Amino acid sequence: MEYIGENAWIGKLGHFWVILSFVASVLATFSFYQAARPNGESWRTMARWAFRVHSLSVLGIIITLFYMILGQYFEYDYVWKHSNTAMPLRYIFSCFWEGQEGSFLLWIFWHVVLGNVMIFRGGRWEPPVMAVVSLVQVFLGTMLLGIYFFGYKMGSSPFILIRELPENVGMPWTQIADYTRLPQFQDGRGLNPLLQNYWMTIHPPTLFLGFAATLFPFAFALAGIWRREYRAWIKPGLPWAFFAVATLGLGILMGGAWAYEALSFGGFWAWDPVENASLVPWVLLVGGAHLMLINRHKNRSVFAAYALTALAFIFVLYSTFLTRSGVLGETSVHSFTDDGMTGQLLVYLLFFFGLMIGVALNGGRRMMYAGVSFLLLIVGIAFHKMVIPAILIFLVLSVVMIFVARSRNFPRQKKEEELWSREFWVFIASLVLLLSAAQITFETSKPVYNLLAAPFSGVLLWLSDALNLEVLKVLAEGKMAPKSDVIAHYNKWQLPFAFMVTLLIAVGQFFSYHKTNMNLFVRKMALSFAISLAFTVFIVWAMKFTMSEFTLIALLFSSIFAVAANTDYILRIAQRKMPVAGQSVAHIGFGLLMAGALISTGKSVKISQNTSGIDISRLNETFDNRKDILLFKGDTLSMNEYFILYTHSEREGHNKYFNVEYFNKMPRDYMKGEVVYHSGYFFKAKENHRAGESFLKDREKYWELLTLADSQETPPITLWNAHQPGDKLFTLRPHLQLNERFGNVPEPDTKHYFNKDIYTHIRWAEIEERELDKDGFFEPKEHEISLGDTIFTTVNLVILDSIRPVSRPEQHNLKAGDIGVRAVLRVVNQRNQVSYAEPLFIVRDNESVVSEPVKQEERGLKFAFTKIDPQAGTFTFVVAENESNRREFIVMQAIMFPMINVLWMGCILMVIGTLIAVFQRVRKEKSDA
Repeated sequence: MEYIGENAWIGKLGHFWVILSFVASVLATFSFYQAARPNGESWRTMARWAFRVHSLSVLGIIITLFYMILGQYFEYDYVWKHSNTAMPLRYIFSCFWEGQEGSFLLWIFWHVVLGNVMIFRGGRWEPPVMAVVSLVQVFLGTMLLGIYFFGYKMGSSPFILIRELPENVGMPWTQIADYTRLPQFQDGRGLNPLLQNYWMTIHPPTLFLGFAATLFPFAFALAGIWRREYRAWIKPGLPWAFFAVATLGLGILMGGAWAYEALSFGGFWAWDPVENASLVPWVLLVGGAHLMLINRHKNRSVFAAYALTALAFIFVLYSTFLTRSGVLGETSVHSFTDDGMTGQLLVYLLFFFGLMIGVALNGGRRMMYAGVSFLLLIVGIAFHKMVIPAILIFLVLSVVMIFVARSRNFPRQKKEEELWSREFWVFIASLVLLLSAAQITFETSKPVYNLLAAPFSGVLLWLSDALNLEVLKVLAEGKMAPKSDVIAHYNKWQLPFAFMVTLLIAVGQFFSYHKTNMNLFVRKMALSFAISLAFTVFIVWAMKFTMSEFTLIALLFSSIFAVAANTDYILRIAQRKMPVAGQSVAHIGFGLLMAGALISTGKSVKISQNTSGIDISRLNETFDNRKDILLFKGDTLSMNEYFILYTHSEREGHNKYFNVEYFNKMPRDYMKGEVVYHSGYFFKAKENHRAGESFLKDREKYWELLTLADSQETPPITLWNAHQPGDKLFTLRPHLQLNERFGNVPEPDTKHYFNKDIYTHIRWAEIEERELDKDGFFEPKEHEISLGDTIFTTVNLVILDSIRPVSRPEQHNLKAGDIGVRAVLRVVNQRNQVSYAEPLFIVRDNESVVSEPVKQEERGLKFAFTKIDPQAGTFTFVVAENESNRREFIVMQAIMFPMINVLWMGCILMVIGTLIAVFQRVRKEKSDA
């Protein structure tokens, strides 16, 4: 059939680029491999041309996909899923890499960019390194193929038409020649609201540049071990390692900034599984890069440098598996759903893990390891139930083989390092980083353990009963899950690691290679130590730390010590030896980052305690009067050190903004005769006076207690407050991003000061106009309450005082045999004026009869008594409010983050320092060449 209006040509062009890219990467892999072998130099030209064709093909894929998105070709699945006509053009990049295919393409693109840099300046390391890079491109290329191979789908193509999706084949609408005119093809689903943020145009490309950069230290490590040049790879690989540290670190930090600026969980790091999965490679690579640095000076820890550097890339692949396979389920807000690529991602991960092990082995053992691994692969493919056992056997075999490789193949140092030497303590720091990464990985991988344990559930249950171990039972039942308080759990484990790392950062550079003169060392460290101790004591006093927070205080000291010691190091040494300045700047940045994170999160305060007088937990069980505040439009309420006023809301495009003004606090003056409400009672001022900080102190001298009768005859009543609004300080505009398909998403607004941030986000707001009945009442709401309970309406409180029988049936038009009861509802308005309503509940012929609603015109309320549950002792009322009662309100949360700018300053310095170190390493490599 020939389809009308379908732009099939663009999809075919995209498929062509994908196939060409894949074939060229296969050819480049083979050619670079041949060029890396002895006497294979003649293959280098072919390899370079193949990689250039691959590079141009990747650019072709990217241009084609962008063209489809800009052209709004909604007949294509990728375009329909990730864009729509209402999407602002500035989010086209976010749209491009929102899906699996687009993010894989972004990853491939960065490999192409860095690969061409490697070809330009790689020298003798170009062939083996680029063989590994091209091989990775082959695997990534399969993720975009979208073809079936022996019944197994390889990858997912961004160029597939919606009518070509398996679930749509044979559908009636696919037989319509001009199906693109159907309403469902006139617009797309649109971009996820969480990604409609400027950070999401720069965070993913930076993060994937970091992911791509980790490949190159891995490739250098494999190339060096492959050639049995155990240390030679370190010098050319070192700039790549620190470049990867800088870019991946920057990408992670941008993710934290995005979370802080755009998400509403109130912070910048939530220990989300996918956040953790990107952090672990960075932690490992930092350890590996520092061991590489040591190896430039001394032949020490070669195996550890290789293992950490290689594992950094392996854990990038592991994070990819966790994110894209659907294994994490709902434990992460970042994860994709399973698109049928789980097996492919697993092969990708295990292949390169196996390659890391195999390269380190000698000929015979390498052949044995490869043979057994291939056999396990065949068993896993042929017998579905044997997949997990085969994976576990492979992992155990790999661990055994890596220890064999270390003991048999890697050079061993003849003499142990001196205790007080730089190389020893750098090794210790790397070991601490490894332990930190191991703990994060262990917790993050709990959903994976459930999958691995599934075939052995019977055995695990038996062992659980025999050994009385509850953890085995949980594992057998597939219920292994992260702790309920994830942040507290991770912090408990990671704080000691952070303390040790920052302490070692402080002292490490003052150690000498081989052996340190400890008397001189102590003299050098004394000033930094004293300054750090003084600063710590001052901050502990100023921020009101307690001894129960001893671990936080210890980390605060070590972080300040890291900053002070590295500043001292720059002033003492780095000004004479500029090549070491970069790492000192990076260490200062890391110290500031840790100190800022500790203070801003450890001493953050939710300042939005509810002072409205309405119990918001009754509105929604997720609202907390200690953390959330209810604001009626036009009301001014006290909130911590401010008064706040919700002035109005306004809609701009797909966003609805809520304007909240902040005022400083001024002393409150009361006039004689003024009436206030405090602690459930009404009081009248005896004389003019200025309020003190405590009502109890003012009570006897300035206030007279009123009776209920007196209070009903008074002018408007206000809540007692020691302060009144002063000058306007600023306005914050937190907003909701309105999206019918994905749901409305709150985005915060923040006031930045040099020493703190005031961070606010909307917890609830009314978005849509409600419909009215012919009498001007909103849709009624049902309330099930007991005697003495209160129903909160917009401007009234309704209390169920009593339930009484109907004593005079004729007054209520009851028939003979009817049973009637009346509810006595006490209605209290904002001026504490009381009225009563008495709706009826009637039982006629053993069935309830809904009587006419009782109206209170002056209060704008309408009541109906609909149900009695004698067993539960509850009564159900339907209450409707008149439009005249309506008062717009929001529920908002505000958090004060002290000294958070220290964290951001640390982030910037850490990245700048690392990039300086990269530049210095590149320049040194050129000068040594």
